[in-house]
Formats: sequence, C-alpha cells, structure tokens
Amino acid sequence: MKLNARIFVATAIAILVLMYVFPAHAAEQKSALDDNRVVEVLAMVDGGLSLEIIWAKVHDIGSFPELSGTDLVTLKEHGVPDRVLVRMIELEQSAAPVPAVPAAVPPVVAPIPEIPGDTGAIRVVIERPFMITYYEVAIDGEMLAHRGKLWEGISEPGHVLKRPSKIGKRKDTMITALETDVTPGSHEIAVGFASTWVEDDSDHNGYGKFNQEFYVNRGVRAVAADDDHEGEWGTKTAIACDVPAGQTCVVTAKLEKHAPTGLGGIPIYSVSYRTSID
Repeated sequence: MKLNARIFVATAIAILVLMYVFPAHAAEQKSALDDNRVVEVLAMVDGGLSLEIIWAKVHDIGSFPELSGTDLVTLKEHGVPDRVLVRMIELEQSAAPVPAVPAAVPPVVAPIPEIPGDTGAIRVVIERPFMITYYEVAIDGEMLAHRGKLWEGISEPGHVLKRPSKIGKRKDTMITALETDVTPGSHEIAVGFASTWVEDDSDHNGYGKFNQEFYVNRGVRAVAADDDHEGEWGTKTAIACDVPAGQTCVVTAKLEKHAPTGLGGIPIYSVSYRTSID
C-alpha cells in the first residue's frame, strides 16, 4: 500500500508539472505577437507605409523576439511583406542569449620613449652673389632638394624661346635650400646650380638666313657624374660634415663665377663650402 501511495504522489506531481510547464511554454510562444517591436511593425503595415520605410525601420529596431511558424503566418495574413518577415527572422533574439566570449586583449606594450639626441640634422644654405635659374642639393649622392629648371631646346627658324625665370630676387642672396634629419655621423653634401640664358646662331649663319635660338646652361652639377653638355659645367664638388647627435650641421655653399681670361673663353663656375655646428 505504501508503494502504491508513493506512485500516486509521484504521478500527481508529474501531472502538475506538465500542467504548469506546457501552458507557460504556449503562452511564451503566443506572446511574440504582443511584443512591442512586432506590434510596431503591424502598425506600420496597417498605416500603409511603403516597403522601403518599413524595411528601414525594422533595420533600426535591430532585434525581434523568436517567431514561430504560426506567428509568421499571422503576420503574413496581416500584410507584412515577405522581405520584412525574413529580416525579422534574421534579427530574432534567442530565448537564452549566450554571453559573448570576450576577445583576446593583446598585451599593452609601452612605447619606446624617444631619446633626445638620437638623430642629427643638416641645413644647407646657398649664398648666391649672382642670379641663377636652378639649384640642387644632394646628401650622400642622393638628390634631396631642387628648385628651378634646366632649360633645354632650340627654336624653329625665326622664332624666339621663352626666357628662363630667375630664382628669387637679386637682393635675396641667402637661400635655405634644405633642412633634414639624418643619422649622426659623417655625411657628404654637394650643391649644384645653373645659370641659363638664350643665345642665337647668328654668328654661324650666312647673310639673310633665319636665326635660331637655343638654351645655354652653365654651372655645376651636384649629382651627375657625366653630362652631355661638355664644357658648360664645372667640376662636381662636395664637403663632408660629421653630424653630432642632437645637433645641426649648417653647410653654407657659396656659388662662384670666375671671369674668363683676357684671351676670351667662357666663365668658370664653382662652389665653395664652409660648415658650422649649430
């Protein structure tokens, strides 16, 4: 008798549990249509809003309760477009959200502090006593700065060429051509320049022939080992400066033009240097 009583009690408890669990589950499923987010979608459909507006709003809402097949049929009967239903399904929230696994946080590496004086600098100043049309500055054989133009060409007979433009004004005799950071140590600095003008070939033509004009570049190159204009360029020169850490080597390049001899000839161009540590 005691055993039968225990079975009866256990059966009664199981029936009570099923009575409470299944109705609650059914109520939970039906409650999706009563969710404010779903109600808002139905209100937009009933209000006659366009698909584009409803779609944008569904995207803005961002999440929806889990919808059963019966819920979807009901929503379809109320005129909710299939495209909107698909998006609502994609935005469903699971009944028991799984907490996100935190992403691995990389170790914090403190930045290496800059040590004052771990670099040096070079400043190149050009002392220009006469007008030029071009200059260039090279450090360790690499051109790092240039200004102006090396003019090339010859005119058609009877035509004139464009006159080369000068750099700066005549009173501006000092030009800061380059300032750059470098590693401490010895560096080679070279400065080149050109003075360009237009000549014509009248001395070479017979009477009545049309003259032609051509550009003449004369000066010193900083980077070119060889040049096609033989006799027009001076010898490449450079100076080495031992740059201390945290300081600036100031290189002053003086452009020079020596008059030709009394027997004639072209001027001789050159560059001389002086350095100081700033």
